Amino acid sequence: MPWFVVDDNAHSHPKMIAAGNAALGLWLRCGAYAAQHLTDGIVPGVIAKMYGSKPQITKLVAAGLWHEHGHSCRHPKCAQPAPGDFFIHDYLAPYNPSRAEVERKRERAAEKKRRQRGVQDPLSDREGFGDGPAANRDGFDDDSSTDRAPEYDEYAGSGDASPGDSTGTRTGANPSPPRPSHEGGAGRDQGRRVSLIAADWQPGDEDVQAAQIARSDLGREQLTAQQLDAVTRKFRQRMLDDQVRAAGFGGRWRQWAENERTEAPGGVVVPFAQQSMTKSQQQRAGLDRLRNGGHSA
Repeated sequence: MPWFVVDDNAHSHPKMIAAGNAALGLWLRCGAYAAQHLTDGIVPGVIAKMYGSKPQITKLVAAGLWHEHGHSCRHPKCAQPAPGDFFIHDYLAPYNPSRAEVERKRERAAEKKRRQRGVQDPLSDREGFGDGPAANRDGFDDDSSTDRAPEYDEYAGSGDASPGDSTGTRTGANPSPPRPSHEGGAGRDQGRRVSLIAADWQPGDEDVQAAQIARSDLGREQLTAQQLDAVTRKFRQRMLDDQVRAAGFGGRWRQWAENERTEAPGGVVVPFAQQSMTKSQQQRAGLDRLRNGGHSA
């Protein structure tokens, strides 16, 4: 995952002081959302309202830390958000990487891993999951590791300030996260308890809410309670089958649920080939499968 980085002078900048601590909490949280989902600095209105209050949003806009649709900021990289959405002022490079930059980096890392796997045991890391410290679910190097700084062309914050702005308002600077202790061993999960998924594991409310919002953003139907149960059963079984060990499974489950295909009533997964069916056809197909003991005719 890419970093959302903050200038080390931000704590005393007039814009930050004008916004206040509560609004800055919303700014930081939505900045992390934008980095995770590669929105290029766009904050969906539904996310802003879920994470903060209307007065906090108003303070961020008034302070110039966020822009609404129709803003007049002269910075060339401050995009116009859609009505109801927001843009984080001065978000993009050289401070935070764009979606295109992150995807290029991931493709290079994935190609490197494919070449490495060509001379390794192909079963050593199925589906990008594994027990080793270098394995992760996406099959590419994890930018968020605290063992190293972000690997972008420039360290964030090394460029010039934005036109009409002064130092401290940028959402970027070379971050200095605390480095983990490696005493007694090595690995990114050192000091964190990792284990197999529990047979009765369930996603938290925040995981469910985040997955549903992501599905809406992607134009997909939200999952019913029955469908969420079916997704969770499949997810638990896959984690157990692959013997995945982790300190937490919420993030993996969210990605799984976000990408789950639309399901028919009753929680039965509809294969991709049936996506073009009408709702009544899907219902009939679901009933047929139930009559056949849960299998397709």
